Amino acid sequence: MSVRSSLGEWKKSVHFAAKVGCDGCHGGNAALRRDQFASDEAFKKASHLDRNPEFLVFHDQKEFVTSVRGRSVSYFCGKCHAKIKEFHLGSPHGEFGNPTCLYCHGQGSHKIVHPTAATIIDPRDRSEGGRCSPCHRSGTMVTVGRIRTILTDTEEEIKTSGEQYKQLEEWGYRNLELEKLHYHAKEVRSALRQTFHSFNLREISNYAGEIQGTVDRTMATFDLVTRLRQTQRQQTIIGISAVCFLLVFAGLLVYYKNRFLH
Repeated sequence: MSVRSSLGEWKKSVHFAAKVGCDGCHGGNAALRRDQFASDEAFKKASHLDRNPEFLVFHDQKEFVTSVRGRSVSYFCGKCHAKIKEFHLGSPHGEFGNPTCLYCHGQGSHKIVHPTAATIIDPRDRSEGGRCSPCHRSGTMVTVGRIRTILTDTEEEIKTSGEQYKQLEEWGYRNLELEKLHYHAKEVRSALRQTFHSFNLREISNYAGEIQGTVDRTMATFDLVTRLRQTQRQQTIIGISAVCFLLVFAGLLVYYKNRFLH
């Protein structure tokens, strides 16, 4: 793959958004400038002195390819994603050395996009280009599908719960216990995303259940506050209606007095 095409893919990636440059993975010294050296060759040599030999193998100075395979990818990506590395290496994927991080997240490219369960876990058949089915038989694909459903449902529920919690805050509702639960759920969701790489259905289900408890509590509180607000609005409407009726009635009395009693 050419450097130009790799650069284009990288600019569409989460690494670019997080300001992780080429040197973050491939090594080299991005702080050096051409005007610090007498020649292009001296600049190039100095820039690549401490490059990563596994992830940067030059061929005729025009293209580069990675020689990294298997578990080495996990160890390399684990320099930044330490917890995920541990879960991945402890999973069947990590044990066999494949699929690697790059297979699921980048499809062999530099365009590593924001991951979601819906995009990472691909339950399609091999004939349709599914990523999981080339290695997994129909029996294990059932488990894969269950994990995908748990993750996607949990993400959707916690999104809805977050919107409801935000609405409660805008209404002026403050509850310290609910606030702690809500922010704890965010931490649990992060742990769930990491644990997912182990493909341990029991652990994934436990984290999802913990999040579900917070979601249920938030939804119950939201429903209660919503009903209270509706009752308050109804009472306000009734009160305003009563006041309006009394004002109209008083006006009629004044009119009757002025019209017929003088």
